[in-house]
Order: sequence, then structure tokens, then C-alpha cells
Amino acid sequence: MKSFKNDYLKDNAIRAYADNLVSVEASARMDAFSNLQTSLNSKINNASKGIPNGVATLDTNGLLTQSQRPPVVASGNVFIFRPGETSPSGNVYNDWTSMIVAAQSKQGLKYIQFDDSLQGIVVPVDNVNFSEFILLPRYKKANYIEVNFSSGFLLSTWPIEIRGLNLKFTSHFNDNSGTNAFSMIDASIQYSGTTSNGVDFFSGSLTILMRNSQIVGPGNSLFSLANRSLQISAVSGLCNVDPNLIKGNASGSLNVTNYGASSLSIGSGIVQSQSSFLGTRTDIDFEHTLERTILSKGQLITKNGSGNFVATPVGADNELLAFDSTTATGLKSIPQPGALNSPGMKTITDYVRQSSPITSLLPAGNKTIDCSSANLFRITGGTATITISNLTENEVVNVVFESTGSAYSITWAGGTFLWPGAAVPIPTSTASRKDIYTFIKINGAIFGSAVLNMG
Repeated sequence: MKSFKNDYLKDNAIRAYADNLVSVEASARMDAFSNLQTSLNSKINNASKGIPNGVATLDTNGLLTQSQRPPVVASGNVFIFRPGETSPSGNVYNDWTSMIVAAQSKQGLKYIQFDDSLQGIVVPVDNVNFSEFILLPRYKKANYIEVNFSSGFLLSTWPIEIRGLNLKFTSHFNDNSGTNAFSMIDASIQYSGTTSNGVDFFSGSLTILMRNSQIVGPGNSLFSLANRSLQISAVSGLCNVDPNLIKGNASGSLNVTNYGASSLSIGSGIVQSQSSFLGTRTDIDFEHTLERTILSKGQLITKNGSGNFVATPVGADNELLAFDSTTATGLKSIPQPGALNSPGMKTITDYVRQSSPITSLLPAGNKTIDCSSANLFRITGGTATITISNLTENEVVNVVFESTGSAYSITWAGGTFLWPGAAVPIPTSTASRKDIYTFIKINGAIFGSAVLNMG
């Protein structure tokens, strides 16, 4: 027990001794550091503090003051062009030339963001290779940011992509050679030059991929293809290329492909009419099948033997459609069969039953019988003038007079009447007896006959 107690006392003594040594050393070092700071402040010339090649100073946050921080040269791959910026720093530039020099010193993909928050953007005359660049706005806006290129600016190579900008050119700015391509997303290219072509094709081809973008005038020729090739593909959104911006000779080719974009008007296509383009134009639309197929009113859409949508040709007025397996559409127009009211004899290969509504008994007195409304009339017997109207050639009409028991006479009018024996029948006066008159018109004359005193 005594040995254990001695060991415990020895351990405590050693620990206390070590803690005392550490405390003394820490205090000595802090005093030395404080003395060093005091000594330095007294020995450094204040005129040398905070000046280039002098002594750097710290800000209240413990970091170098802003003015003492070294400039960031070509940091990252994003470059911001902000005209009107009075204190540009880092990757923000107010001078186009300085920014392009810094950007071109970087290898690989680079971004130029345009910032018009201080003033409008005007790019000075330059000759820039944008082959590794994507051009876009610094901040997302509802409308395009307009980027005005000064007359004489040359774009030696197209950028990879243009996004959210309206690039405005007023003079020739590109000579296309080799195989080139670029994309437009929510963007616009506007050419207003009238004395020269915006882009002259010397060799190769150009492919433009458009998403909700447009290429507009009012310039007289943006793309002059000569005998070269231009491909325009529209993927989505509203896409449009204004009229008369593309020209080329008979050997040039213009290929337009719509993968699902909308045009300004139904059936107009993504690329409008290009009257100065004399070469071969090919339009392929994978989305608007009906708009491309149905070209005029009256057409019906069907499929041909290959499974493609086709429209039946429009026939003449009043023609009918009939199935025909030999035609591309499976349909053909045929004249409609003769109607029953058309001239000529009709052959009816079945029994026909004529049904008419009940014929009401008309009161006695003068009457005009309209033969276009019925072919059977019932009239109460009595002296009257009966006028036959609208009786057509070969039409048969029956008129029944029902006697009341008093003698009466009938005068027939409305045409030239011919009767058996050239004598007009005398009506029956016996009560409840009936006289049936039958009329048929032949060569303009009305032939009449009568069956009298039926009862």
C-alpha cells in the first residue's frame, strides 16, 4: 500500500512540473511575438506601406487589402465584357481588345458574357476567331441582349454557340471556307447591310442548328452561297429565317430540316421564300405532316403503299370519291351517278314504293295548284277556276273533285289543255260521287283525262 501511494505522488509531481514548463514557454513566445510586432512597426518606413513593390498591408478581415491583391490574369475560362465599368477587375473587362487578348491566351473552351447593365454594347472593328467560344449574356433576360458589331468587324470563324443574344451586323463580316457549324439557342442574327453580302462562301459548307431562334433582315443578302451548301436545322421553339437573305447560283444547295420547331405561320416553313436562290432547295419536315401534305381545300389525307401520308387530288365539282387499289392514294374521283331529277331515263334495279302524306280536302272555290309541292290534290266540288302551275314535262298530277250534290262547272287554266274528243268533261253533280282528273305535260301541252261519277 505504501509503495502505491509513493508512485501516485511521483506522477502528480511530474505532471505539475511539465505543465509549468509549457506555460512558461508559451508566455515567453507570446512576449517575443509582441516585441517583434512593436519592433517592426518602429523600424519599417511608413512611406513604404501599401504601395507597389513596397510592404503589403492587411485589411480588417485579416486578408490583403483589395488594392494590394495581385490582379487575376486569365483566371478560369469565363470573360465578362461590361462597357462602362469604371473599375474593372478579375475577369470583368470594359475594353474589348484587352478581353480578347486575355481570352485567347487560354486554351480550350471559353465563354464571353455580355453585360449591358451600364451601357449598350458596341464591339469595335476587329478580326476574331471564335472557334473555341460560346457567346451568351451575363444575366438571363426576357429579351435579347443586343450586341452591335461596328462596320468592318470580321468574324474569321463562327463561335460554337450563340445564346440569348441578338448579334447585329451592318457590313460584310465573314468569309466561309471549310466545313463550319454553330448553334443558336434563344438567339438572333440580324443583318442590315445593303451594299455587300454578310457572308460570302468561298469553299465548303455551313450548318446552323436553331432552337427558338431567328435570322432576320432587313439586309438584302446575308448568305451568298455561290455554288456552295447551307444546311439549316430547326429543333424546337419558334424558328424563322426571313425572306431574301439567302442567294446562290444554280449549283448551290439549301437544305432545310425541321425536327419539331414552329414557323411564323401554318405551312410557311422555317425558311421563307428566297427569290435570289437559284440552286436546289430541299425541305424536310418531320413534325408538320398535315401542313405539308394538305395543300388545298377539299383534299383528304391517306397513306400510300409505302406507309407515307399523301393527299388525294381534288376532283371537279360534285364528283365523288371511290376506292381504287391501282392509285397511289387508294382513291379516285368519279362523276356522280345521274340524279333522279336530272334529264334522261333512270334504271332502278329494285322495287320502288312511293309514300306520301295524307292529302287534305280543300274547300270549293278558285284554286292554284302548285305541282312542285305535290302530285295529288282533293277539292270540294263547286264552280271554280282551277289553275295548274309548275307542271313540268312528263309530270303526272291527279286532281279529285268530291261532289256535294249540286251542279257546278270548272274552268281549267295555266296552259293549253287537250281533252278526249276535244271536250272538257262535265263534273258529276250526284252527292258523294267523285271525279278524278289526270294531267300530264308533253311538249308544253297539258293532256287531261277524267274518270267521272266514281262512287
